[in-house]
Amino acid sequence: MQGPAYLVASGDGDVLVSTARRARAAVKQAQKHPVVAATYAPVEGDRSGMKFMSERTKTLFPGATIEIIDTDRAVVDRADLVFVSGGDPTHGAKVLAKTGADAWIRQASARGVPTFGVSAGAILLGDWWIDWPEDDAGQASLVPCIGVVSGHVFDAHDEADDWGELRAAATLLKARGIQARLLGIPTGGALIWTSSGDFEVVGFPPFSVP
Repeated sequence: MQGPAYLVASGDGDVLVSTARRARAAVKQAQKHPVVAATYAPVEGDRSGMKFMSERTKTLFPGATIEIIDTDRAVVDRADLVFVSGGDPTHGAKVLAKTGADAWIRQASARGVPTFGVSAGAILLGDWWIDWPEDDAGQASLVPCIGVVSGHVFDAHDEADDWGELRAAATLLKARGIQARLLGIPTGGALIWTSSGDFEVVGFPPFSVP
């Protein structure tokens, strides 16, 4: 049975803390001293971002052994939970694909390991995101994500922009004939997905692209 996925919009507020507490409780039912495999791919190359995200992981999962995935599949294979940090989702998707860690995480989820994503990490647990051009002359395209929550595309804390990027993703998906459910997780919100295909809403409810 596939493991649950915890998707949190942002790294601030009580929703993140309470959702992490739920994930810890679920893991500790099986393991007294869990191992968390963490990927900081969305902040790869950013030393300050890496430091910030690694400190956050320790805070969210006190008492757990935190191991960084990088290019080591064995870290994922022995994990009780996989954590995907915030940062730049497009960069993160490319780094994970290059190392092969996206497939390792999918396989871990398929055998029952929970996954936990915050902000960009939540986006990466879906199927696709957008690869924005570096200049105005280029065109946006789709970049494949980890795809733990198959058939879904997520955005996080973009309610102030009326979910413009998620709407742009919907347009790109339609042009390629790809069907997906598109959900925006607002600030102060989280989703807990189970293998039954159901979502539990924590905090503010998600926005759904029509």
